[in-house]
Amino acid sequence: MPPPDGGVRFENQGEEFGSPPDRSGGFNLSALFVKWGLVSSVREAQYVLLAITIVAVLVGVFFFYSASTGNDVPTEPVYYGAIEQ
Repeated sequence: MPPPDGGVRFENQGEEFGSPPDRSGGFNLSALFVKWGLVSSVREAQYVLLAITIVAVLVGVFFFYSASTGNDVPTEPVYYGAIEQ
């Protein structure tokens, strides 16, 4: 029997691009935060994770630029005594 819309349908058409996100079974850190009681909803947990990510990026940028200033490298040679010629 042909499909009602007249198009061609295949047996596994629903699984062509993988399973939908609600059935993926991946690790869900937001739901874990709710389970632990740190936050009251998944949306709040996502905001907390976003804030942690932003803070981590800012700390990383701070350390990157503070390490590359070069203030601890002397610009002129340092002599610790007389030079014999």
